[in-house]
Amino acid sequence: MNAVVRIASVLMFVWCACVQALAEPPRTFDSASWQTLLDGRKGQPVIVHFWGFSCGNCMVELEDWGKFAVAHADTTIAFVNWDRRGADPKRIEKALLKTGLGNVQSFSLANGFEEKLRFAVDHDWMGELPYTRLIARDGTVTTFSGAADFKSLSQWLGDARQSQR
Repeated sequence: MNAVVRIASVLMFVWCACVQALAEPPRTFDSASWQTLLDGRKGQPVIVHFWGFSCGNCMVELEDWGKFAVAHADTTIAFVNWDRRGADPKRIEKALLKTGLGNVQSFSLANGFEEKLRFAVDHDWMGELPYTRLIARDGTVTTFSGAADFKSLSQWLGDARQSQR
């Protein structure tokens, strides 16, 4: 019986490693990406979080985002890396995997014209990070800058789901 448990444990470990290794690399965030995210939500609440390696607060809270994503696995959460000179996609993928965010939609900023892309996301956004947009089922957008209050995020998500019924 112990041999069966050991073999099952090894197989589970290999399967988990394969799933993580198959995580999708970040897509390029271009002028159409924001609209694609909005169009793809199918009437469901969506959370889009903008972060960067150059942002200390972003890196500190990335693990908390991973826990939040696991706790709300049925929620569409997208991460957009907003490092100005374009971060290495492998580095982004590795950071997201390490913090439990390997299965979220991931984007990296295309080189150049960040201001134009920022304007496409939110006309009032000055580029500060971390920055998060919450899109409710009815398309209402709530934004906040700075570290996330995950209790409030869970509350918003619960309210957004209640309005679906």
